[in-house]
Amino acid sequence: MDAANQRRTYVIAILLCGLGYGSPFAYGQSSSVRTQNFVVSAPSPALAKAVGDAAEQYRSQLAEYWLGYELAPWENPCPIRVVEGPQLAAQGVTHYDIQPVRNFRMEVVGSSERILDSVLPHEITHTILATHFKQPLPRWADEGVCTIVEHHSEKSKHESHLREFLRSQRGIAMNKLFLLREYPTDIHPMYAQGYSVCRFLVEQGGPRVFMQFLGDYIQQRSWTDSVQKHYQYESLAELQQYWLKWVADGSGDARQYVKAPRPNADSDIVRVASASTPLGPASTPLGSLAPSEIPSATGRGDAPATVRAARDAGSWYHSQRDQIQPRSPGAPQPKASTASEDSPYQPTIRPRQSRPQPHTVAQPQPEQGMAPAPQWPVPTSGSTNTTGASTIWR
Repeated sequence: MDAANQRRTYVIAILLCGLGYGSPFAYGQSSSVRTQNFVVSAPSPALAKAVGDAAEQYRSQLAEYWLGYELAPWENPCPIRVVEGPQLAAQGVTHYDIQPVRNFRMEVVGSSERILDSVLPHEITHTILATHFKQPLPRWADEGVCTIVEHHSEKSKHESHLREFLRSQRGIAMNKLFLLREYPTDIHPMYAQGYSVCRFLVEQGGPRVFMQFLGDYIQQRSWTDSVQKHYQYESLAELQQYWLKWVADGSGDARQYVKAPRPNADSDIVRVASASTPLGPASTPLGSLAPSEIPSATGRGDAPATVRAARDAGSWYHSQRDQIQPRSPGAPQPKASTASEDSPYQPTIRPRQSRPQPHTVAQPQPEQGMAPAPQWPVPTSGSTNTTGASTIWR
């Protein structure tokens, strides 16, 4: 095996809600469309073009939203394999090499509307973050950020599940969530809570401050220093207190829960909403910290089924259009959106016995759906170079 094939490979996948019917990755393809950064294979020319156009648009606009600049064209275009069907569970997988980050490969599955308004922007965001940071982000942040750009119908399920997790003492303490290196046994709370914390911080300081927050951690490896610098929380314990209060109050406008600036801080923020009483250290299980009356999330209806679903009122594109076009000074900031899952999930891609346990991240999938095996080459089990061991993100 050559050196290129021995590089460590990360696989990132989202496995969203919906009905699963076997492995959709066995379906054939019929049409191909090439854009500047993508090569799309899909069941029809119209869908291939729609996905290609949307992928380029998301790559441009999501990079501008999160980073403040558009990415340069990739050296190699990213293949996107589209498996579309109205009964298919929405899910996706993205592979890439990390030494250096390059050679993205992607599969997106589901109805045309969910591919365009949830799966595709989620997967494109993974590629943007990896390109910018030149490495994968911590699990909670990577999946949380990517979930923010999904359809609101997915977000409402995450929020509803989060409240149930906190009521049943399944929350994860901040200092554990931020440092998770392996799958927790109870994986659903990690995704719901990771999304919620990302939304909480992004709504307070904006997307680019959040990127700086993550970047400082990557450079310094101190969440405490980074959260103090960018959000004025003294510790993850204090962040946990404010976040729990926000969740208990219904997860509304997070800007009303901004920490008071220090006396020497250069900030115009004056309104602060804090936890009314200390809720405990960040190492305390969140279930025991959660307020006794946590409101349930309000359900929202799904968008109409259409190939143009990425443009509907619940999509990231629709909610961010006024940031791209001129906005009136008094217009409110659009809110983030999320994704959710319906049942416990266990990874189905197992490490080969001849290798060390791979670093893996998974978003839960529907109970009836099985995670597909990778469609892209990974190092064979005969390799003894642990540096080149396959690393799987799902």
